Amino acid sequence: MQYVKRIFLPFFLMAFVMSLYQVIKFFLLKGEYTIWESHIMTIVFTSLLATIVSLCLTNWTERIEKRRMEVELREARVRTLQATMRTVQHIVNNFLNCLMLIRLEAEEEGTISKNSLEKLEANILEVSKQLIELGELDDPGNTAEFRKFFPAEK
Repeated sequence: MQYVKRIFLPFFLMAFVMSLYQVIKFFLLKGEYTIWESHIMTIVFTSLLATIVSLCLTNWTERIEKRRMEVELREARVRTLQATMRTVQHIVNNFLNCLMLIRLEAEEEGTISKNSLEKLEANILEVSKQLIELGELDDPGNTAEFRKFFPAEK
């Protein structure tokens, strides 16, 4: 049914416009023109009409293309944000796991060993380094750049 509208609507619309044009031309010029003058007027009118329709369709297509590009850009931004958030969660969860181990050690032994404190310090430096690297990604839209933060997935 949709294709029927696409075919017959322009046909009947154009038949109506051209009939109206011919009636107006006949009454305005009172039929006092040669067959070639009539042909030339019709050629000029249909050429103008085709140009107007073409410009309208071109404008409509450009608007659709612009919207499509905006949607693609928005989707790329969402994918980048998701990859960034997943990476931050990974980094922070690793750090929180380290803190959890230190907490368990403190609860069991009542103190924290020097070795654990050194691991905590190293972990803090690693988290800081990873967050700086995350902020300095060359192409955050490329999700492959996030792989270096997930050693198990390399």
